[in-house]
Amino acid sequence: MKTTHQKLKILFLGESSGFISREILRGVLSMRTEGFNWDIRCIRPSITAEELEKHRKQAGFDGIIARGLTPELARSIAQLNTPCIFIRDTEDESAEYINGPHVDDQAIGRLAGEEFSLLNLGYWGFVHWDDVVWSDARRKSFHSYATARAVNNETLTLSAETRHSWAAVEAIAEWLAPIPKPCGILACNDQAGIDVINAANKLGLSIPDEVAVIGVDNDRLLCETTSPSLSSIDLRSVDIGRAAAVALAKAMGVLEQDAPSMLQPAKTVVRESSHEINKSMLTYQKSLDYLAAQSLKGTSVTKLASACGVSRRGLERAFEKCTDTSPAALIREMRINAITTLLRDKSSTIESISQQAGFSEASGLSNFVKRMTGKSPGEFRSDD
Repeated sequence: MKTTHQKLKILFLGESSGFISREILRGVLSMRTEGFNWDIRCIRPSITAEELEKHRKQAGFDGIIARGLTPELARSIAQLNTPCIFIRDTEDESAEYINGPHVDDQAIGRLAGEEFSLLNLGYWGFVHWDDVVWSDARRKSFHSYATARAVNNETLTLSAETRHSWAAVEAIAEWLAPIPKPCGILACNDQAGIDVINAANKLGLSIPDEVAVIGVDNDRLLCETTSPSLSSIDLRSVDIGRAAAVALAKAMGVLEQDAPSMLQPAKTVVRESSHEINKSMLTYQKSLDYLAAQSLKGTSVTKLASACGVSRRGLERAFEKCTDTSPAALIREMRINAITTLLRDKSSTIESISQQAGFSEASGLSNFVKRMTGKSPGEFRSDD
């Protein structure tokens, strides 16, 4: 049986340029901070089966995490005597081989429906990508949620030929124009959400007063560089990557614990396309997003302000208007919550958690936990 500290060669076979892929890769790489001695190498999925076999013979690898493969390449990998976790991709070309974790698409429709219900929107729509499994699951969930609440709703289906061109915006504009206003539109992903915003702008419709728009993926670069900024449902892509890595570790005989096969989406990240948002709320939301990614190691108030694009005093004013806590207190709170979650999990040693949390010595972790909670790290482990 392989051990946690044994050096293993892991192949990440997938695009590393897109937001979702990079977030998944971050989750895979997190295994290194948990004591796993993994040599992780990335190769684009455009490689042929013959090229992959040549690389395998030259370099060798103990496990594979794959995403976005052609059916032919997926078939070749499935025939190898090498543990492999296949993660779902945008177009699902190799869907029959998918065995990795994914987000609950049914919950995505419910989350969007809850937001539109709170906004008292009387008509809902869904922009669907044809022949894409996850888009269809989200469409059905959204439709069911709306129908159960007697909300009129309809779907626009975009073909593969249409959805990757300006023709998508033209089709959405034609569909959107006669829909009763105000309305709420859920797009199957962020790219489709941006197409909806462009279509509404083309028609001269006010966002979010006449058309509220929510996307899916929470690709921050896409969401925050469109006008108005796009609200989006966060898919927890980093957690998907880590769950895939845990599943691979079990398949390789390194871990005994099971990885979750389905994850719940994190939340709807509210921006200007669905809600009237003042600058303070937008800054506060950005701070929460940043701290969610930095919670374990924490950060300084100055760095947090810089990440939000405001001065330290501007950040503090935003917090004063939006919450009863201060930036410094929230940083400490989120850090201690992340640390105690790992302590209760018991799958990592206290020394390993200390390193992950940015402490040079375990005593630093112990002092921080004791100061924040009144308990020692060991007491959190014995509580269960």
